[in-house]
Amino acid sequence: MSNTHMVTLHHIITLYNDMFDHMDGIMRAIALKKTQLKEDLYFTVKFVRQKRSKYYAEISPTLSKILIAAQILDSFQKL
Repeated sequence: MSNTHMVTLHHIITLYNDMFDHMDGIMRAIALKKTQLKEDLYFTVKFVRQKRSKYYAEISPTLSKILIAAQILDSFQKL
């Protein structure tokens, strides 16, 4: 059997939430740092987060009900 794992529909919400949580954590950790590298990293992560938010907002209206149903029906989520 193959050991390849793929992201399936019911993992998309969790994946997006984890990405946003990770980016928020990075931004909180380096927000008050004053080195040029930290400032550049902060603005880069902020830009990426804005891009992801825009993309997620464009997808959400059309697929939100399907994604939520898939999340609820996932037996590993224990909802």
